[in-house]
Amino acid sequence: MKPSVDLTNCDREPIHIPGSIQPHGCLIACDAGVSRVLRHSVNAPQMLGIDGELNGRMLDTIVGPDATHTLRNALLRASDAARAALTFGLRLPSGGVFDVAIHRFRGNVIIEFEPAEVGEQQPLELTRALIGRVANLDTVDRLTTDTARLVRGMFGYDRVMVYKFAHDGSGKVVSESKRGDLESFLGQHFPASDIPQQARALYLSNTIRIISDANFERIPIAPEFDASGEALDLSYAHLRSVSPVHCEYLRNMGVSASMTQASCRPFLAAAEAIRWTEPSTTWRMVEGRSSGLIDLTT
Repeated sequence: MKPSVDLTNCDREPIHIPGSIQPHGCLIACDAGVSRVLRHSVNAPQMLGIDGELNGRMLDTIVGPDATHTLRNALLRASDAARAALTFGLRLPSGGVFDVAIHRFRGNVIIEFEPAEVGEQQPLELTRALIGRVANLDTVDRLTTDTARLVRGMFGYDRVMVYKFAHDGSGKVVSESKRGDLESFLGQHFPASDIPQQARALYLSNTIRIISDANFERIPIAPEFDASGEALDLSYAHLRSVSPVHCEYLRNMGVSASMTQASCRPFLAAAEAIRWTEPSTTWRMVEGRSSGLIDLTT
């Protein structure tokens, strides 16, 4: 039984191995050859339209040989686990259409599925638009100010903040774009304890964190531990579950959903907190849709 997490021990919570994912997608973990399913999120059979037990089956009997071939080819493009290969509009034999992220980490291939939305703007279009708008920004001040405004305008977020860390780990909101009826956080300072050390370390390797609903119900991974007693490392997974303490923190701020993108440049270690006041499931592999912004700020 896992120990409960609260404010007294959240700085020691192993957030990279939560044993669960968020419910707006599903996950399958395979062997290194992308052949046999080793684990899956318990919502995978229903979401993917598959009957029966998944663990131990060959992947192509679950998603079909064509989709398996597509995923294996995509994995060849993912040389860095921090940048999962993305495939959009992948159709499965069940008839479902999914946006898929796939990466290899510590001997496992992790495949994440999110139901694709019909008629949404394509990632390349959004990337080109973002790059075109920020290409002429030649100072850090303009970059932070315009980034908040442009991202909110392009993606429709309720609030976009750029958060700059000081040497002592504390932070300050240096730029903000928000709905007119929301309280402003611009200029506010936050203590270093707001972001525990293990979360900061994870931001350095996986720069994007998505929370589709701060009230989400965690979806367990089965089995949670493999034969050697190891949990599945979700450090680079988009769907990775989130600390209940952090979700409570968001709810106390009146936030129902968020996306955070961290910069690792020395002059600006920033987390862009993109927040809705209502839950949202319209993330759709945000890394692929905002890669122009990510390349600009990392």
